Amino acid sequence: MKNNIDLIAAKTAQTIIKTTKDIKIKAEPIKATDAENLITKALGVLQENGVYAALLYLYTRTSDTDKIVAEKVREQLLDMTSQLAISPPPSKDVSVALTFLTERVCPHLDTLLLVKQTWEQTLIYARYGAKAWNVETK
Repeated sequence: MKNNIDLIAAKTAQTIIKTTKDIKIKAEPIKATDAENLITKALGVLQENGVYAALLYLYTRTSDTDKIVAEKVREQLLDMTSQLAISPPPSKDVSVALTFLTERVCPHLDTLLLVKQTWEQTLIYARYGAKAWNVETK
């Protein structure tokens, strides 16, 4: 099975931005820059420390805005694994998702590199999507 990683990343990034745009905190829509900042930081963690650290980062956000944006990002990243021929975790709970990574992704170098590359491309596209959203709202 051949996967078009770029297409998977682009569609997932679009979904991340679309679902993030719908977020309201205290009846106010979130700012594109808030989404962009969180996505950029998650990308940095992914590039420097890997997929496990990136997912941990997305689970440990505590501010209202970051917590909700991180939830949208991690849901999409975990769901996209099904398009990479890896069954996604049955739950998005932190322990289930982290166990999924340690048991299904990290032990297999080819799978780990595929997930890292695809997540990285997705977050790059999502970051630019957030930048475009910011320009659109000005």
